[in-house]
Amino acid sequence: MVQVFVYPPLGALTSVHGPRIAFRVYFAYGSTELVQRDAVEVWTDIYGDEWQGVPLEPDRSAAASPEHAFLDLEQLHSTVCVQQFSLDIAIASLPSSLCRFEFTVRWRSGSAGEWQWVSGFEHNARVAIFRPLPQSRAPVSFWRQQLKPLLQPADPLDSGGPGFIADSWQASSSGASCLLKPLGSGTEPLCRLAAIERYLAYVRKDQFWIIPQSGASLLNTGDFDVVLLLLELSSGVYAALMPFSLGSAVSHAAVLRIQPLNTICAVSVSRVRAESVRVAMGFSLDPHNAVQEAMLRIQQSLPVASNSSNTLSEQTPIHPCSLTRNRGYCTWNGFYQNVTHDSLVSMVSDIRRANSACGQLPFSWVLIDDGWQSVDKYDGFGRLRDICANTEKFPGQLRQTVESLSKLGVGRVGVWHTLWGYWGGIDPTGPLAGQYTLVKCHRAWSPVVKGESDVWLISSKSVHRFYDDFYSWLSEQGVTFVKVDYQAAFESLDSYADKPSDESRASIADMHTAHYDAMEQAALRHFGAGSIIYCMAQSPHLISRTLRRQQLVADNAATEHALFRNSDDYFPDVAASHSWHIYCNLANTVWSRCLDKVFVIDWDMFQPGRAESRIHAAARMVSGGPVYMTGRAADFAVTSTYNMGGSNSVIPHFPPLIDRDCLFADMTKVPAILASTIAVPANASVVIAVFNLAGTPAVTPLPLCSIYSAAVQRHDQAYRRAPSPSTPRSTQLGAVNYLAIYQKSTNRLLVEAATPELFAIALSPLTCDTLTMVQMQPLRTSDQSAVLHAACLGDVTRYVGTTVIERNVHSVLPASPGTNSPTYAHAHGGQRQWNVRVRVAAGICRLSFVLCAYDTTPDIYT
Repeated sequence: MVQVFVYPPLGALTSVHGPRIAFRVYFAYGSTELVQRDAVEVWTDIYGDEWQGVPLEPDRSAAASPEHAFLDLEQLHSTVCVQQFSLDIAIASLPSSLCRFEFTVRWRSGSAGEWQWVSGFEHNARVAIFRPLPQSRAPVSFWRQQLKPLLQPADPLDSGGPGFIADSWQASSSGASCLLKPLGSGTEPLCRLAAIERYLAYVRKDQFWIIPQSGASLLNTGDFDVVLLLLELSSGVYAALMPFSLGSAVSHAAVLRIQPLNTICAVSVSRVRAESVRVAMGFSLDPHNAVQEAMLRIQQSLPVASNSSNTLSEQTPIHPCSLTRNRGYCTWNGFYQNVTHDSLVSMVSDIRRANSACGQLPFSWVLIDDGWQSVDKYDGFGRLRDICANTEKFPGQLRQTVESLSKLGVGRVGVWHTLWGYWGGIDPTGPLAGQYTLVKCHRAWSPVVKGESDVWLISSKSVHRFYDDFYSWLSEQGVTFVKVDYQAAFESLDSYADKPSDESRASIADMHTAHYDAMEQAALRHFGAGSIIYCMAQSPHLISRTLRRQQLVADNAATEHALFRNSDDYFPDVAASHSWHIYCNLANTVWSRCLDKVFVIDWDMFQPGRAESRIHAAARMVSGGPVYMTGRAADFAVTSTYNMGGSNSVIPHFPPLIDRDCLFADMTKVPAILASTIAVPANASVVIAVFNLAGTPAVTPLPLCSIYSAAVQRHDQAYRRAPSPSTPRSTQLGAVNYLAIYQKSTNRLLVEAATPELFAIALSPLTCDTLTMVQMQPLRTSDQSAVLHAACLGDVTRYVGTTVIERNVHSVLPASPGTNSPTYAHAHGGQRQWNVRVRVAAGICRLSFVLCAYDTTPDIYT
């Protein structure tokens, strides 16, 4: 059996930013007996309208080719060897007018053999070519030039120009931004977009969740409202468009609506007041920076929040989110709404035994999801009757449960509720109705509840007292954090106290803000900072609210952050959802990371014991957010599905950012590997997390060094720090820069001064791997006679092992007693003793070093 893998991938559009186009064809064999292939060709129109075959050259075997240093054949079912054919074409050798071409691959055995085709004509690969652009800081005039071909008049026959004014230009080290002011009333088209190669639109799946949609040239987002539009322009520049509303202390939802022929409108969804809609535009040579430029511009343009709950910098400087320090457990998929005190305590006890039996450390916190409250019924129409727990399910209230879980080693317990209290609001006949003023509203049909109904909600005047009473009682019960769900549900309300529509919309918007203010202030007062998990909250309203809050947070503030659910729910029983869930989280990080002064991204829980659990466990570990699980005790006995290393602690880090080459395609449908990067500034390392989210095995040549350089450049502010005085640097002997690359799945290590441009990576379906890239530090002896190149990989049992490092490799001096700086002594040639030191997080007892004397081969020591 032979498997054939082609790059650039067939059936997809790939952008090449130079200086060359690399074609790779891999034949994976189930035996060592290679089939003779006398000719392998790229069949293409790259040289003109006439299609022709361009031959590829056979490479050396997998054992000898540098490109195959990290090619794991075990990922390719029953494969024992791989034969590679290559073709590299310099972009400079092609006509300057060539912007796009197509190709497929064919091969034959013998000069007279029949050609075999990898795919049909309709499945050709498409390639867009981009010429080099200035890499240094570009002037505003350069960015202004990008507007003219991009933003065209909505009517092609109209010579009057687009329906907006572009002003307030700002340039930064990474790009530029401006504001578009519509000239019409808001219902007229803003402009028509042109000169687009690819797009990534973030659309509102419903009121609660934002999902990515991608394509080429012609925008196709259906009837969905667009919150953010990221464009790859024909010039090679990236542009991000994000609408927002101005004019009041409360910013209401604004979206883009796509009409035929790439025509766009910017509208205020709420239509509450005569607000001015603006569109922030960000430009950069990096797509992530373009989004950041746009969202930062919105943040600067919004009125500064003055609410006391937003003054985050007043909190004690602590870890960004304590729930990310240790693993947790959520009751949902283990119980759904049938959770009780007895069943929960019994389950946690059983899981603890299962963990102990298979060598896994227990989780440290528990979230009691839906099913604990006093409601009239547990469904989408259920209403909250009282703030206390259901006495039949929790006879000792939550205090008894918290104390019982504490005896089992659980350090923190949190509970779930909706922003309204429960899905259907407040019961107008229950005890709460006599304590707080309620307002009758009408809820329209929504995809969550799937029905319309009247709901009674706490009024704006009473909601502060309600949340203060509610969270005060929870705190007395021992609860220390809350998951607040259904947050964007206010958008499903279409009437308020039978008022006219305009008055209703204004009152609903004010009540929405009042509920947020009351909830956040009460949580801060009774639980402390970082005690909220925001869920079903991906609305423009909350995004704008958060951007306003970030104006009050200093750049170096170390206040504890809340958690922000980054995608729709995890559905363990829906087979098709697993790859999409991971892809959606990776794609949404493009915009959600811009809220990082307030939020830590949460990828939701996952359930062990299943075939898909491995990739979910790996994805949570590389997410930079919390790692928590769900399910029954039997699930936790299958250790191989969630083995995440020997430590219960989780070290937070920057979230992974999708590599540019994978950003503008739904990678669940492309037969290629998705690459994402995680920057770890403490030791100038980059962890490349790779995923195969498609349904078939994949082999993809990744430009690891280019990906590494782009990640370092993107985080240049984090890396830009003066060298420590104790870090000697070689300027003569051993001045070569060595890069250490470590692959987790195979424990392979490569250290070279000049690494290949491409590395072939193979992954089976629904799998993940990480490659850690660390710049080795040259350390000199005091007499300048020898140099040791050293790097610390951190704890290699972790997916992002370098996060344990707090200070990079330094010093050749003896270690100071009593410090948290492990020292590795290495004898070179029996003559010298090197003392290599790093500072690591508390509790870390396993480290791996890469050491390379100036004239020796590299070694890895643990």
